[in-house]
Amino acid sequence: MGKMLIFILAASVLSASFAGGLAVYPALEGMPRAGDFRVKVNGQELFVHTCEVAAFSQFSFSGKANVEIFPSHDVKRVDIRPVHAGIRPVVENNGIRLELAKPAYLSIELNGESVRPLFLFADAPETDVPDSLDAAVRFFKAGRIHEAGEIRLASGESVYVEGGAVLRGNIVAEDAKKIRVYGRGIIDGSPFRGAERKKRIIDLARCEDVALEGVIILDSQTWTIVPQFCRNVQIRGIKQVNWQFGSDGVDIVGSSGVLIEGCFLRNNDDCIAVKTWGGAEKYPRETVKGPDVFDVWVRNSVFWNMAWGNALEIGFELRADRIHGISFIDCDIINVERGAAFSIHNGDYASVEDIRFEDIRVEDCRHKLIDLAVFQSQYSVDRPQDPEERRRRYLNGAWDGVLRVPPEEMEQASTHRGFIRRVVFRDISVDDGPFPFSILSGFDKVHAVENVTIENLIILGRKIGNAEEGRFFLEHTKDIRFK
Repeated sequence: MGKMLIFILAASVLSASFAGGLAVYPALEGMPRAGDFRVKVNGQELFVHTCEVAAFSQFSFSGKANVEIFPSHDVKRVDIRPVHAGIRPVVENNGIRLELAKPAYLSIELNGESVRPLFLFADAPETDVPDSLDAAVRFFKAGRIHEAGEIRLASGESVYVEGGAVLRGNIVAEDAKKIRVYGRGIIDGSPFRGAERKKRIIDLARCEDVALEGVIILDSQTWTIVPQFCRNVQIRGIKQVNWQFGSDGVDIVGSSGVLIEGCFLRNNDDCIAVKTWGGAEKYPRETVKGPDVFDVWVRNSVFWNMAWGNALEIGFELRADRIHGISFIDCDIINVERGAAFSIHNGDYASVEDIRFEDIRVEDCRHKLIDLAVFQSQYSVDRPQDPEERRRRYLNGAWDGVLRVPPEEMEQASTHRGFIRRVVFRDISVDDGPFPFSILSGFDKVHAVENVTIENLIILGRKIGNAEEGRFFLEHTKDIRFK
């Protein structure tokens, strides 16, 4: 639905001791400046960055922030999303004014277009800036572009990217405990452009007690934040502006005890993906059975996924006994350009159980709203090994990556299939955009999608009381309840 968007993001807790109540970050030589927007906060000019898909800027504040936006083009209409935030702009003399009194994630849409969004990241003041001389902290100072390459963290170490700094590189840790990546600066993935150079921005394996906080991640070339087989991971206030194909936001791979809170993720693939196989060569997809995944919370965040992937996804590679206790709470999905807003794609043999989607507002969902399916896919452990055979079986239908199973192979394929059980959708609303459709589809009568509760689903102002009213396609399902 073409939109011009401005995102204002804020995170963490206000600090009364913050000097002057406002921090703006220096312009950086070597970072391109946007020419189509000017932004002021409390009368101070901000540096506005530009990239292939957006302009963006940032500041930190306490008290009140009076924001003025001056587009270089004509403005006739302004809409602010999420609508749930209740912010009303004032438009005069081709400028836009709004006031922030607390942290907020806002999207300001100009003239119904999205080809050139402006993101404005407004954070609360920092309260725990480290000592730049601390030997356990890799401190990247403001006012510079740091060509860091790959950074490896050991137990007890941190990376701090100061507001106004750009770190060009990625961060890797294996078997580490009590590690942290934080700050208000930018981590830039552009050095890894090209198929032979792709690297994950934050790539963690078998780590414990991890904190990722506050930074802006720009131009990731592949999966962006990937905790594999990790425990106790907290991801707060992360902002992502990504557009490359396959640039997942956060891939929770075989990990448990994960909290994602207060983030904004814009990705050209899944914003959130929960799975058990992480795509590394040392973990061959044909042999690895991952640990159960449980105790995952995603809350109070904003999501926008482009044409690839889904907004909130569990799947495809689910090679464990159980994926359970996953909760998505109090979020805003402002764009789903294709794919689904809520999806469980069980391409393998796990039982996916006790999943909750609750209190979520969807503002633009152009394809599928809910998509729960058990199937064989091009990522499945039992997929045909011959690439040509996989291409021949590709369905090219409602799902990406799903393969057709010939009737004579159904019995064997069923031995590799899992289940989707006990899923709750409660207080979900679709507030704008087209009326999406939904799919609930098991593999066969045994490997079904079952015990799904859909309570208080509102689509474009209408409460949905049954599958037909909600445009649901049901196949191999049991006990689907609308309340």
